[in-house]
Amino acid sequence: MGHTGNIGYALSGWIGKVFGNSDPEKSTEKLNIPKSLGFLRDSTVSISLLMSVVYLLLAIAAGPQFVEAKLSNGTNYIIFAIVQAGTFAAGFVVVLQGVRMILAEIVPAFQGIAQKLVPNSKPALDVPIVFPYAPNAVLIGFFVSFLTGALSMFAMLALGTTVIIPGVVGHFFCGAAAGIYGNSTGGRRGAVLGSFVNGLLISWLPLFIIPALGSFGAGASATFADTDYLIPGIIMGNISHMGAAALITLIVGFTALVIIASAVLNARDKAKSK
Repeated sequence: MGHTGNIGYALSGWIGKVFGNSDPEKSTEKLNIPKSLGFLRDSTVSISLLMSVVYLLLAIAAGPQFVEAKLSNGTNYIIFAIVQAGTFAAGFVVVLQGVRMILAEIVPAFQGIAQKLVPNSKPALDVPIVFPYAPNAVLIGFFVSFLTGALSMFAMLALGTTVIIPGVVGHFFCGAAAGIYGNSTGGRRGAVLGSFVNGLLISWLPLFIIPALGSFGAGASATFADTDYLIPGIIMGNISHMGAAALITLIVGFTALVIIASAVLNARDKAKSK
C-alpha cells in the first residue's frame, strides 16, 4: 500500500480482528439488498447518491446566499450540490479505471524492471487499489468516517478548541480503506468499528500536531489528516523540543529499526517458502 494512512488501516484491521466477526457470511459484501434496490450494487450509482446527500446537507448548512455568492457563481445551490456530487462520482470512476489500467499494464512492466534491478521487490500502489475488493465496505467506511468527523467538529465547537473541518476527500479515501480492512478481518462490525476509529484519529490528532507545525499550523491554519503524517509528526514534533540532536537520533534509530525489521520479515518469508 503506497499511501499515507497505513497506520489507520492496520489499526482498523486489528480492531476488526478483535471486536468483529470473521464469519464470511457477515461480510459487507453479503448484505441482502432487495431486488428493487439492486441498482445500488453499482458502485458508481451508490457513490453518486451518497455524495448527493452529503453535498446537499453541506449546501443547506452553508445557506443559499453563501453558496451562490462564493462558490457556485450564481447557480442555484441545490443544483450546484448535485453537480458536485456527480463530479465526485465521475472522479471516483476515473480513479477505479486508472487502478485497473495500472494492474493490467504498469505492474507487469514494473516487475520486469524490478527483477533486474531490485530482486523480490513489490510495487506500492495508492489506496484505491483495494476499493474493488469490497464496494459495500467503501460506502460504509466513508459514511461512518465522515459522520464521525462531523460529530467531532461539533464536539470541538462545544469544547472551544481549534475546529478541524472534516474533509470529504480525506474521509472518503481513508475511511473507505479502513472499512475494507476492518471488513476483511471482522465483517460488517469490523468495517463500522474500524472506520469509526480511523475517523476519530484523523479528526482529533490534527489538534495535537498543529503546535509542531509552527507558522504553517498557527498562521496558515493548516494541518495534515492522514495517520502516517499525524502520529510520527506528533512524536517528532515533541522530541524536536529536546533539541536537534534528539531529533536526529530518533530519525537514525527509526531508519535502523525499519532496516532490521525488513531483514527479519524477509528471512521469515524465505523460511516459510522453503
